[in-house]
Amino acid sequence: MNGTPPALRPEDEPDVERVLWQALNTPEIRAALRRHGSAGGAAAERLRARALAERTGIATAAAPEYAAYLRQRTAGAPGVRTPSAPAGARGLLPALAVLAPVLAAAATAVFLLLGSVLGLGRAGRELGDALLTAGQTAAVITAVTTACGVVWLLSTAARHRTPAPPSATPGTASATPGTAEARETWRRALLERGVLPYLRAELRRTEPSRTASSGRRPRLGYTSPDFAGPALPDERG
Repeated sequence: MNGTPPALRPEDEPDVERVLWQALNTPEIRAALRRHGSAGGAAAERLRARALAERTGIATAAAPEYAAYLRQRTAGAPGVRTPSAPAGARGLLPALAVLAPVLAAAATAVFLLLGSVLGLGRAGRELGDALLTAGQTAAVITAVTTACGVVWLLSTAARHRTPAPPSATPGTASATPGTAEARETWRRALLERGVLPYLRAELRRTEPSRTASSGRRPRLGYTSPDFAGPALPDERG
């Protein structure tokens, strides 16, 4: 690995916000906020807004732990995906499941009807028998395609009802214990080395001066040293 820390990913920013919320509610930070005149009001909200604006820089303090968390999360994610049918094939299969039985049923009706009509006359009896045979064949095809379509539709519906196995979605509950542990290690390092030091520095920087907090006006000017005027000559009697 090179020395460049990994950039904070958008899906991990909610974790940074939760760590910031945890830090703002520590006794140390709440006591410092009370010295600013508010333990959970405007001062806390201003401090939170400043920290969120600097969250990318704050997160670099826990860059090694974050890099380890990203590696663990990538290793825990499913790496082999089951090949799926192309989009065109996925759209064609349902259409065939519906159209094949319909077309076969229509062909059955046409063949049987024409075969019955032609079989009434002597001249067309041979052709009528052939059409009746074709109609019977089409009827068998209709039954088979209808049964296959029903089975396919039922299996598809059952597959869609089956919940997907949990995966290592970034920013959510981790799929493996190793990923969860790496995430917790990163959040702890972010709290101790990133968020809390930033909040302490900001609170020290904006801490009211003692003179302002005491309500006394500062004393201006200076004190001149004592001195006496030139000695007068002794008066002669």
